[in-house]
Amino acid sequence: MGIHHGTILRILRDDGPQSRAELARRASLSPTALTNLTAQLIKNGSVIELSQDLTGEAPVGRPAVSIALVPEAYSVIGVHIGAGAIQATITNLRASQKTLSSLYFDTATSSPATVIKKVVAMVEGLIRKTDTNPARILGIGLGVPGPVDTQRRRNLLSINYDWRDVAFADELEAALRMPVIVEHNVSAMALAESRHGIGRDAAALLYIYLRTGLGAGLVVDGMPFRPGGYGAMELGHIQVVEHGERCACGSTGCLETFLSERALSRAAGIDTPHPKRLLAAVERHPEAWDAAIRHLTTAIASATNLLNPDLIVFGGHLAEAPQSFVDSVRNGVLPRVLPPMRDALRIEKSSLGVGGGAIGGAAVALDHLFYSGVLR
Repeated sequence: MGIHHGTILRILRDDGPQSRAELARRASLSPTALTNLTAQLIKNGSVIELSQDLTGEAPVGRPAVSIALVPEAYSVIGVHIGAGAIQATITNLRASQKTLSSLYFDTATSSPATVIKKVVAMVEGLIRKTDTNPARILGIGLGVPGPVDTQRRRNLLSINYDWRDVAFADELEAALRMPVIVEHNVSAMALAESRHGIGRDAAALLYIYLRTGLGAGLVVDGMPFRPGGYGAMELGHIQVVEHGERCACGSTGCLETFLSERALSRAAGIDTPHPKRLLAAVERHPEAWDAAIRHLTTAIASATNLLNPDLIVFGGHLAEAPQSFVDSVRNGVLPRVLPPMRDALRIEKSSLGVGGGAIGGAAVALDHLFYSGVLR
């Protein structure tokens, strides 16, 4: 397969079944080339022919033949590593989950080697549970907490773990014998929302994710924005208070000192790890609630004026927040952004649901190992 196959597959993914004539026009291919390419895709099972009238009218004479994606032709595995948590899923070619597995671990005592062993066991368990044919698994997309190298092989830095230059792809490929693509975990979720979620029609999507810290990912015109080639946007480390509390990054007054699991749990008197409905609990503490809204509004307004997203998506604890929190942030942001953006900007909760981080990993695998046209 090659780039032209990828073009055809992306059209079918995004817009559904198409006639050969329409595919040739949209892919800028000759009818002969299109016929040859689709024949190869039919042979490997990625697409099928459908006899139907694409206009919805009753067919007259010979029915039109269209080409359609076969979502169950192949599978990918998506894995999300967050601070103290791992999610893993197997999805089809539309990033629809077949099953989901998750576990928590102690960040203070778990080395990269320990976490890699846990990921291997989870992936092997998912394959057994779903009885998926390994020959039909394209590979693994792995979301990690922090920037990655330009080759998508290594996690360069994770502040919450104090990890540096972890060779995740090499280790997992050796253990599982399938390709692995590594991406910053919030950038992976932004990609999934853009490809398969609420952001399919957005020109620029900014995904903001709150768990242990506050991260962000940006997709522009369907392409992940990877500043410096490394892909991590550290929204949580914008300084919002001068000479404020010291942050895990070593600076002071960062947004994460107000908007993180640790800060919010402390404000709400919660002492259990991985709290549920965190912002709903914080709402009962007006000072912490107001500070979280005020500082997040400042950060989002600044990011919007710099990056011009037309859609901002809230994930993690923000996706579970009371609607009053989202409304307050929206009402605070709009007056602080430039006039052309006020009418266009939307702020919504994530549509990925449970397992959104793992779906992000799956989206990365699909982009690199299937919709690029690079099918092993």
